[in-house]
Amino acid sequence: MKYSVDTLIFDFDGVLVDTGPDVANAVNFTLQSFGLAAQPPETIIRRIGGGAEVLMRRCLAERSDELINQALPVFNQRYAEYCCVETHLYPGVKTVLNHYQAARKHMAIATQKIEMITQTILKSLGIAPYFEVVVGPETVTHRKPHPESVLRILEKVGTPPERAIMIGDMVSDIQTGKAAGTLTCGVFYGYGAEDDIRAALPDVALENLTQMLDWIL
Repeated sequence: MKYSVDTLIFDFDGVLVDTGPDVANAVNFTLQSFGLAAQPPETIIRRIGGGAEVLMRRCLAERSDELINQALPVFNQRYAEYCCVETHLYPGVKTVLNHYQAARKHMAIATQKIEMITQTILKSLGIAPYFEVVVGPETVTHRKPHPESVLRILEKVGTPPERAIMIGDMVSDIQTGKAAGTLTCGVFYGYGAEDDIRAALPDVALENLTQMLDWIL
């Protein structure tokens, strides 16, 4: 079944951009700043999801409550300075964005990443002009899976929920879209587990982003 929409709302990390290596480097810098051992990058990357504080708590483990208030600013500053070293677009992203731009669709981002860092990466990778709205955690009262971020975007671009789709690599993205009343699309190449995404019952599921062109009009 094909779906026709006016607005596409993307999660950022794990959907448009592979930020994992730079995130992992900033986490390890932070851990070592507090005398803790560095962790394998792949271990840190598997813990991505829910924003910086959630990630740092997972990596600090039993030291989390003790250190989070000191460690989080260190991570945020380090990551802000080195967020574009190894970060890159996933395959097919430019093709997809060009297609929907030519089709005059609204495109936006609803992310758990700080907006300033998101904008820095968007500009560095040359895709900032495609997006009309970027909503990060500092803009909303309630984070995903609460629908506030998506509803703010829809209000801004003037699209009813049934004419929009939320695209994400985490269960929380699918839950956010469903709560907002949009169509939902799960991608399997990002940081979320495929089985979990399938269990969330997205309307569309993709192995790679270019498959969107077969499903979303």
